[in-house]
Parts: sequence; structure tokens; C-alpha cells
Amino acid sequence: MGNPFVDVKKWRARDHHTGIGKDAGVPYTYEHVEAAPAAGAPIYRVETYIPFEKPTPLHRDVYYVPAGKLNRFFEGWGQHATIVVDVRPLTVGEALEELRAFRSAAGPGSSPGA
Repeated sequence: MGNPFVDVKKWRARDHHTGIGKDAGVPYTYEHVEAAPAAGAPIYRVETYIPFEKPTPLHRDVYYVPAGKLNRFFEGWGQHATIVVDVRPLTVGEALEELRAFRSAAGPGSSPGA
């Protein structure tokens, strides 16, 4: 698949603080706001992959990050070629249920902690 954003052009409003930019061919919007919004959810599910060298398989991690730690969570990323593929908001209940389901899928006889 080619670049689906090839026809998206940079644009800037007269105020010079609002527009559409491009970084390495990836479009983004920008604008000045009065303040940063509070996180919209108590937990963020961050799914990542690490493409280790063969024969080690692709490694998938899913983190359940409290909203207050989300910004700091991404500091220092890239040390292991980690690829973020999804970030989505969850309630605490949804996060706990996903963790319970994951553990149940592992089956009996697994270690209680690593």
C-alpha cells in the first residue's frame, strides 16, 4: 500500500497557530489551546511489539498504564525497537477483566509471579 496521505497538503491558518503539518510524510493537526485536557480514562491499554532477531519470535506486550503515568510511560522508548500499535482508554474494571482473562487463558500450573 502506498502512502494514503500523499494528497494531504500542509496548511496554516492566518493566526499561524492552527494548521496541518507533515512530519516524514505523516500528517498531523496543530492548534493552540488554553490548557492540556485531563486524561479521558483512568487506564490506558498500550499494545506494543518488539521484533527480536530470528529465531526469537515477535514479542507482544500489553501495558495497563494509569492515566497519571501515561506521559512518563513513553520516556526512553526506542531502546529495543519497540513498536506501539495501539493505545486505547479503559475503565479499571475493563483492565482487570483483561488481566484475569489473560491469566485464565494461560491455564493451570503457571507461576504466580516472575
